[in-house]
Amino acid sequence: MTRLNRYVLENFLRPLLFCYGTLTILVLMAEMMERLDKFIAGKAGVGVVLQYLLAVWPVRSQELFPMSALLATLFALGQLSRHREITAAMSGGVHPWRLTAPLLYVGVALSVLSWGLGESVTPWASRQAKKLWNTEIRHLTAPRPTQFENVTVAGKSAFYSIGLLDIQDERLKHIVIDIPVDGKPRSQWQAREGRWTVENGWTLVNGLERTFSEDGRALLLQSAFQEKRIPLQDKPSDLLPHEPDTEGMNHGDLGRHIRRLNALGVPTQKLEVEYHMKAALPWANLIVLLIGIPLAFNKRGGKVRALALALAVAFGYFGLMQLGRAFGQKTWCPPVAGAWMANITLLAIGARLFWRMRSQS
Repeated sequence: MTRLNRYVLENFLRPLLFCYGTLTILVLMAEMMERLDKFIAGKAGVGVVLQYLLAVWPVRSQELFPMSALLATLFALGQLSRHREITAAMSGGVHPWRLTAPLLYVGVALSVLSWGLGESVTPWASRQAKKLWNTEIRHLTAPRPTQFENVTVAGKSAFYSIGLLDIQDERLKHIVIDIPVDGKPRSQWQAREGRWTVENGWTLVNGLERTFSEDGRALLLQSAFQEKRIPLQDKPSDLLPHEPDTEGMNHGDLGRHIRRLNALGVPTQKLEVEYHMKAALPWANLIVLLIGIPLAFNKRGGKVRALALALAVAFGYFGLMQLGRAFGQKTWCPPVAGAWMANITLLAIGARLFWRMRSQS
């Protein structure tokens, strides 16, 4: 790395750390003020509030990194441009791409860091924040119901339709269990009752066993039984009806969950959008730099202009992310296209601005 690159990098890292620290304080203060009435009503102590804010911090950091990088770029390069230091370097034969290469390396590093947080820290922190909010602040300690009627749920390798699910007694009533292959039913158990024991797993009572053709349309065999053990390991507590918490799952966990649902023939388009967005969001750190660097070469304006540009780009990016999320859930739009729509759009704009950067300086 040349002395010029180190100089540009030092001028970038200082505002980067300052912007990230300032935005973190502002966001956590806004979080605290927004929920202050709930903290007071729940008589949450200072320690509980601090734990909650610390748990929220990694979750918010994935959104703060791109904004901090963009602001730092506009502040650092804008100042160098106004002082004509960039013009002097380019007059000496330094190409703009070479001059700003260290900033792009930082963008890649921030993207990798954001990805690492999303795979390790953020899911755990999200679960901790929700746990603290529900138990220590809202005091939602009322016992959950132990009986559920008309439950339809996907297990580890089977699809369950249950008339009555009794968690406390570990029993099922009026059950239909489908075992699919490539999303098509191949075998099925229907029983009046099912009992669970740790030693033996599930035992079905008074039922029918059916086998279907490969296309799942023709019934090949049906036989009755009085009592039958089945090789399924879904405990009664695993069959509780609930929506998956995608914020509490990392990219790998969500991918495995989607593959299991696909094998059972369950629609997963909404979850696939969230899966691809977990991969797309970290790259916002690099993409906003591709836009911020050319904009910072403009000598006009100061910190107010830089802040306005940063807000405009940030709102535009996250607005496109939400639009892409909505598009990706439509049947006519592939989930990966919706999830990456914001990145592709801003990448095209950034590449165009970057290409014209020499003529702007």
